[in-house]
Order: sequence, then C-alpha cells, then structure tokens
Amino acid sequence: MIILARHEFNDENSVNITPLIDILFILLLFFILTSTFDVKDEKSIEINLPEVSTGKVMESDELFTITVNSENEIYHKGKILSIEDIRDFIDKNRNDIDSANILADEKASHGTVMKVLDLFREEKIYNVNIEVLEK
Repeated sequence: MIILARHEFNDENSVNITPLIDILFILLLFFILTSTFDVKDEKSIEINLPEVSTGKVMESDELFTITVNSENEIYHKGKILSIEDIRDFIDKNRNDIDSANILADEKASHGTVMKVLDLFREEKIYNVNIEVLEK
C-alpha cells in the first residue's frame, strides 16, 4: 500500500505579490517614458541650400551623401571627416557606391565643394548630384 503525504496550505502564511508586480510595471513605464535616445547617425547639421529656378527632382536614399556646412566642415552620416577619411571609406565600400550626393551650404567655399567633387572623380564616381532648393 502506498501512502501519499498531504499538505495543508494555510492562507495566512502566503505572500500576495500582486502589488509588487504593479509597482514594477509602474517603474518600468516611468523609465521608458523619461529616457532619451541618442541617434548617432542622424545628428542635425545646419545648412542652407542655395535656391535655383531650374533643377531636376531626384529622390534616392541609396546615394552616398556628403554634407559641407558654412564652416567648410565635411560630414558623412553626422561625423566630421577629412578628404582622406572619405577616400578610405569609398575604397572600403567600393562595390556599394556608384553615385553620390553633395549637400553644400550656400556659404560653403567653392574650393571645399570642388575638393569633394575632385575626390569623386578620382574614385571614378561620375554620377554626382548637387542638392539645391527649388524656387
């Protein structure tokens, strides 16, 4: 004959964890709502594009984009780069880059923009767009 042990549970000794779970959810919600997120690639670069009366609308997010601000700083994906840094990046990603886009502030020097264009020609990237605002 097999004898099974019986346990009697007393409700007075149990712990109610429902309020603890409620407090944890409230804390989690608080931390989610008060957190700030830093998007590293999408830092704001302030530029004023020149306005032109003629232009062609081109839309493509797949272009290799270089930005030149009014202080002649050259950016790619929010990071300041030198001409040599851009050359190294193009060399490493040669198969992915066949066209480029330049966003240059209207106060950027002509020389800086020409250095970027010259770099693209040296790297055999001939399909280059210069972004402007349409009047």
